[in-house]
Amino acid sequence: MAAVALLMFAGFGFAWAGGSGGDASSDVVAVPVPTFGSTDVTQSAAVPPRATLLPTDCAELLPGSTDMAALLGKPTGSVGVRTVLGVPSPQVGQLERVTCNYQAPGRPGPALVMTLTAFTDAASAAVQRDRNIAAEKADTRGVRTTPLGTASATLLTQADRRLLMVAHDRFTLTEGLTLGLVPDDAAEPVLADLAQRVLPTLGPAQAGH
Repeated sequence: MAAVALLMFAGFGFAWAGGSGGDASSDVVAVPVPTFGSTDVTQSAAVPPRATLLPTDCAELLPGSTDMAALLGKPTGSVGVRTVLGVPSPQVGQLERVTCNYQAPGRPGPALVMTLTAFTDAASAAVQRDRNIAAEKADTRGVRTTPLGTASATLLTQADRRLLMVAHDRFTLTEGLTLGLVPDDAAEPVLADLAQRVLPTLGPAQAGH
């Protein structure tokens, strides 16, 4: 259940030792990287009603008062975010698109990019995720399935980042994490944890679709 999933992870203040570029702070405490089971990622009852399938502001993407900086092992409040709203793409069944660019201190470009897309149905979402994976093939060194509850998730290993591509119901989520932000062996758990936090904030539109 989604409420259980959120409770399971709400207590974690994730931080990982060994980040690059001297960004480590004495305010950040290293904790063990969590493991994940087959937790469901259905919509959370805590998500407020809205007239859109996706949040229209990245500040609404993480439940409660979750701080993205804490999840990435950076000083509290040090990670900025920029929201980019996309446009519908009827030819592939795309209704809404939101991209969240997270800027970590000391980095020239976004350290983490999350793109969420809502489709007319689950089949359209699954097809688009497969297209996205195929489009990354030339730059990808490794591809493998990642357990993520009822969602379909694939981890792509690239020279400068890790990509997690997820399809769940009528939604897709793509997370791109730049290498060096967290230790290499923590990249997959970080991406999986973020997905399990984000997916329950998506849900059926209250109006307009």
